Amino acid sequence: MPRKAFVADLKEAVESSSADNIFDLKAGDEDGSFTFEHRLSAGASPSVTVQALISDVADYPSAHQYIVYTTSENVPKSINEALTDSSIFEGLKVSPMLDKAAKALNKATAGSRHNPVRLEDDAMDIDSPPEPEDSELEEEEEEDAADSEGEWSPRPPQHTSMGGHFSHHGNAATSILNERIRADLRYAKKAGFRVSHLGNLSQNARDCFITVSCRIAKLGISDEAIQAWHLDRKQYITLLIHFTAGYRILDSLTAEEPSRSRSIVEMRIGVSSRYKVSHSAAIEAFSKIKDKDRRKTEVKPECPEAQKDKKADAKVEETEEASSEGLHSLFIGRPLDELLNERLLPVLRYRVAMGMPWSGAEDYYNDNQGRNIIGSDTMNDKYWAEDRSNLSGNLPTLVTADHLAEASKDQSFPLLAMQFALRHLVRCTEFCLVCHCRIEADFEALKPYVCSKPLCLYQYMSLGFGPSIEYEVLSQPYVVDLLVSFCYSSAQAGRLSSLPLGMGLTVPSPSLIAGRAIPLPSARSYMPPAWTDGIAPQKSSPGLDLHSSKKHKARLDEYRSELLFPPGEKPLKTGDWIYLAIPGKRVERLHCRVIETFYPNVRLGPPIIPPPSVLDSEQQLYPTLVVGVARSQALTPAATPPPPTHIDPSSYPEVDFVVYDKNFDDLSDPEKQSSICMLLETLPSVSKMKEFLHGIRGKHMSFRNWPDRISPAALGVLRWIIASNRSCIIQIDNLDGESRHSGDRVSGMQSWMQFRFAMGAPDKEQRFVTAVRETAGRLALKYPTFFAWHGSPLHNWHGIIREGLHFKETLHGRAFGDGVYHSLDASTSLGYTGSYAHYSSFNDSSPGWTGWPHSELKVSSAMSLNEIVNAPAEFRNKQPHLVVAQLDWIQTRYLFVKCNVPEKSLVDKVPLQALDQDPSYTPRGPAHESIVIPITAVSKSRRSTSKSVKSGNKKAKVELPANVEEELLLSDETDVEDLAIFFSETEETSKSSQTKSKGHAVEGLVGNKKARSEGLKTDFVPGTLDHSTLPLLAPPSYATSMATKTLQRELKATLKVQDAHPTEELGWYLDRELINNVYQWIIELHSFEDQLPLAREMKAKGLKSIVLEIRFGSEYPMSPPFVRVIRPRFLPFMLGGGGHVTGGGALCMELLTNSGWSSVSSIESVLLQVRMAISSTDPKPARLENGPVRDYGVGEAVEAYKRACIAHGWQIPKDFDTFNAGAGGSF
Repeated sequence: MPRKAFVADLKEAVESSSADNIFDLKAGDEDGSFTFEHRLSAGASPSVTVQALISDVADYPSAHQYIVYTTSENVPKSINEALTDSSIFEGLKVSPMLDKAAKALNKATAGSRHNPVRLEDDAMDIDSPPEPEDSELEEEEEEDAADSEGEWSPRPPQHTSMGGHFSHHGNAATSILNERIRADLRYAKKAGFRVSHLGNLSQNARDCFITVSCRIAKLGISDEAIQAWHLDRKQYITLLIHFTAGYRILDSLTAEEPSRSRSIVEMRIGVSSRYKVSHSAAIEAFSKIKDKDRRKTEVKPECPEAQKDKKADAKVEETEEASSEGLHSLFIGRPLDELLNERLLPVLRYRVAMGMPWSGAEDYYNDNQGRNIIGSDTMNDKYWAEDRSNLSGNLPTLVTADHLAEASKDQSFPLLAMQFALRHLVRCTEFCLVCHCRIEADFEALKPYVCSKPLCLYQYMSLGFGPSIEYEVLSQPYVVDLLVSFCYSSAQAGRLSSLPLGMGLTVPSPSLIAGRAIPLPSARSYMPPAWTDGIAPQKSSPGLDLHSSKKHKARLDEYRSELLFPPGEKPLKTGDWIYLAIPGKRVERLHCRVIETFYPNVRLGPPIIPPPSVLDSEQQLYPTLVVGVARSQALTPAATPPPPTHIDPSSYPEVDFVVYDKNFDDLSDPEKQSSICMLLETLPSVSKMKEFLHGIRGKHMSFRNWPDRISPAALGVLRWIIASNRSCIIQIDNLDGESRHSGDRVSGMQSWMQFRFAMGAPDKEQRFVTAVRETAGRLALKYPTFFAWHGSPLHNWHGIIREGLHFKETLHGRAFGDGVYHSLDASTSLGYTGSYAHYSSFNDSSPGWTGWPHSELKVSSAMSLNEIVNAPAEFRNKQPHLVVAQLDWIQTRYLFVKCNVPEKSLVDKVPLQALDQDPSYTPRGPAHESIVIPITAVSKSRRSTSKSVKSGNKKAKVELPANVEEELLLSDETDVEDLAIFFSETEETSKSSQTKSKGHAVEGLVGNKKARSEGLKTDFVPGTLDHSTLPLLAPPSYATSMATKTLQRELKATLKVQDAHPTEELGWYLDRELINNVYQWIIELHSFEDQLPLAREMKAKGLKSIVLEIRFGSEYPMSPPFVRVIRPRFLPFMLGGGGHVTGGGALCMELLTNSGWSSVSSIESVLLQVRMAISSTDPKPARLENGPVRDYGVGEAVEAYKRACIAHGWQIPKDFDTFNAGAGGSF
């Protein structure tokens, strides 16, 4: 196995490697990685530490690639350059790779006569390489001109290095650039995003990363969109920016030629469980080998059916992918990645140069890309029109803010990139996923799709931008069955308003297929006639080009599944699909794939027998052509015996066939819909598809691996049906009687299969909620909404789930006015479903059934249950039908389908917690009895009114946990190194202070008065805290010598930092007078930023500080301290509070648990992180409790700390119970 081979080769290299100047070779922390040191001689100093990572161990030892980089600081540029080109190591085993790496590093460290390199030199002080000669410069200029021909930039071409205008070397330039980096990242932090960095960003390392992230819960995305987009509110949307040649400011990036921009900065967007990703995950995200990620999009790893019977290597790989430090794919991650890398910088160029808004710059790019517009008169006023995306009040400022319009100078590129990404993520349904132009549609969609351009549809399907149909079949098979059934019924009736154009589908010409009914566009319903034998005589229909389609004849050897052709006739090639007619046989119409051509013989694959001919008796009449049975041998001269000499080839029956060679796009609309029906008839049932996918587990799970069963045209139509569904349909029931989500099932709808159903734009739910609140407040409604039925014929539902409910067409008359018609009685709506149209005596395979022949649901009718604003007096009509013209007053909740499967039954269960309904407007089921709707039918923000439901003789009641939302949205704390980047450097810091440990390095983060405290004032007065109100404790009985000495050192170091810096800069204060013992510290947090709600409320209550208590246990520093707030009390999270303070006053931070604590952490770093946590506005800003100022008790803080640890899975310190002691005594 590849992984075992790698481990064996690495072990051998560790034991016997002879590579020059390579030392300390060992396995790395990541699977497939190893590290080594390179130094000029054994024991010499300094050395360079190198990390090597194989991007995909499964490709070892032949097709793998290495990612090689150094983790040492202040490395000379020549060494970084020696490791840049990882392609030189491609396909090498470990030992040969080390030999090549040693040669490259030896050469880099040897230097040259022009530029000698010494490892002890600072990386920024190494002499620049010699200037090229004039002739070389001229050649480079000519090449640059050739590369940029036909492109235009609003700024003249410039070649900048490092941070743009910070191109000269030296510490001063580095400091200036670092200040600009900090300013850029502060902008992002101030805008509400979490920021982190990887690599030596402050040293302007060649490869560095920045992540900008925000919690999904803060983006204002509705619950319906969250579910439809496969997101989780607890996760982060994370933008990963890779600067390949050092950090670049916005001016530098927009000044670069477009052809060079991609090589300077790269971006990826995805989801992560933390606000940042690990360094190895960042490197992996930009690996050139993306095949593994592409394979993962075929079937998502969450699907349980796809995870059984995996090999050991695959399990290891999936475990790593699921780690909390990784960047995982978004549902539209690939289109967004291409948008960011291809269009962001050109759009920013237009915005910076011409002052356009986002929408204008994007429209300008789409209209003029590739043109030389200098001197042209194409400047239309539309490019400066107000951005329509900012007009909606339903999205938070985090999504609609525009940093470029708000900041007058020194704009932050990371912030602009994140704002651009969120613009296209949150509003993804408004933009085409391929060309990224705004979709001018007259309907709303819950899922993103493409515009009407055929090329966009082709690329969307062929490039894999759409959803995985394999995943949908495995995870929601009945939803797939439902979608195909809806499409089939709509095509039968000629009601398809949109068609799969531009996909390159080839089909047999409908005009050459006898008995193939062509639906008329005006048909309301369709009842197919009896089938006839043979293929229709070839004749032209009006406007039909038959040059590429014609009828062929051949002889059929049914025992060998071969066609025999006259000499010289070669109409077929391998891979072709044909439609075959056999005269005189009950099995007369077959679809087959050509497996091999060896003229005059052509071997056919297993036939697909379309309905209504699928009968056991027919297979007995035609035993060798059995569905699903394929021969094991291909037709070759050696493997295929000649025909028996006693059989005359002319005695084989003559058959007619038509090749799949007609371009679908060239057909008339009725012929297109007929062809869609024909292709869907060739598909297997969804259960057969699922069975096939189960059979190829561990392989590349795709229906393309089933070429003899599903034709490319049929697969394309299936993909189009699933991908073009822009609503969210979630399967609730199974036909086996067990409900997937029993708590979501409506009671009182026996024999009806149920699906959760949501439609409309992502902000449709918010618009609906706004309408509900406005109307309820205006009319003082006790019941703000009610539920009602909407019925429509089966052939309309394909369009409804794509375009939503509307009243653009009049199909059943409008005697009671324009609007969407509803009824409280299911029987009334059932009369409008037209279920009678789906029965016919002509179809023998399923008597009375004319829908999709392979459907296992056999749906005959469908109705939706919609939630409506409770204002009937303002409807267009309320008797005998409820006619609602306000579309924002309607929100679909359920889809009910009537299944004609007598042998299956659905269990009707009463929900444990039901929605309290208006008695005057309670919907009734088919039995004319009131239905019971579960409380989960409405959005979470509105689940305040519910009632218990009787179940048998008992009354069942379910209590929702009080801390559900709190557990959901608590943020993870910011790492120390990510806090450091926000604070200015102390340029005069001594050399010794620069080499302190990570924990003590925070001292340098707060020391630059010019950057942070110039003009800063505070009303905090040290030493004014009333001692008598504090729970001061005596030394604990468990005090140990080690803990006491450690705490004495920490106390001394902390007081030293406090004495060395102005009080208002630190933001915390430790009063020496309050230290009775080193195991208890009283800390005051003060001088919060004025814009924080916490600062304003403290000022209103006359408070100067937040008083904290820190208690240390017997195992300190191996276990964390306990940090809690003494006063004032904070507003609980469930009431709108934040700041990482639990309901009992304890700090909710992983850092303060055994899971996140490090014994090298200093107390000053803990104080800094606690202050940052309380100041954080993610997910909500901290607020104070209303009323008088009160203290927290120790006991409630201890219990709250335990609850938080259990909720997050954090480890509680072993000695934690000793902290729960009363005031005035020992611990």
